Amino acid sequence: TGMQAAPWQGHTGHVNTGPSKWWAWGLAIFLGIQVFFTLIGTIITAIIPYDMLLDDWEVEEPGEYPTNGTSEEQDEWNWTKEEWDSYLLINEMMEEMNRMKSLQIWSGILTCGIGMVAIVMLFQQNPNGFKMTYVWLGISTVTQVWMQYKMQSTMSDLISSMSDEASMWMSVNMGLSLGGTMVCNTLLLLIVIMCSMKSQDTQLVEESGFHQQHTN
Repeated sequence: TGMQAAPWQGHTGHVNTGPSKWWAWGLAIFLGIQVFFTLIGTIITAIIPYDMLLDDWEVEEPGEYPTNGTSEEQDEWNWTKEEWDSYLLINEMMEEMNRMKSLQIWSGILTCGIGMVAIVMLFQQNPNGFKMTYVWLGISTVTQVWMQYKMQSTMSDLISSMSDEASMWMSVNMGLSLGGTMVCNTLLLLIVIMCSMKSQDTQLVEESGFHQQHTN
């Protein structure tokens, strides 16, 4: 009698191994890191007392320019005027940040909540986890763009009253900042799309006698 071939010898075809779970798990881990930093930022925003940060800054309003005063008095007025203008600028920025505070906190809670739901679903290999990731990315992008626009606009309006050249550079900086945010989030969107597509792929590997023995 001839010797029987071992089960692992010979190739009889192909077998579907299914998609790798790490496309969903890897995205879940990355999303977890993003949610963690968003949560930290939200907590910091909640505890910072913007309306009290300038309480210890003692500054006097300069009053009228001492036209008939000495050079020392005029220099002191110029210094006081510069400090007063800086105080008004920073105070206006703090007030704007304080007005945006509640919206930052609620948007942070919302994005963290959706992100955590997406993370759980991705670890469970639930296809809807990718849909939740799209929702998280959309809300996160809109929030980032709106916050940056509001802050940059406020700073631009305040600085334009001091220098037209500085205002122009602020406009350029706002464009670069918003553009950078859109590029980063677009790349992240492409990564999510790739992971979603790869998680649905089925891989074909050559079927051996071992596979055939355990499927018969």
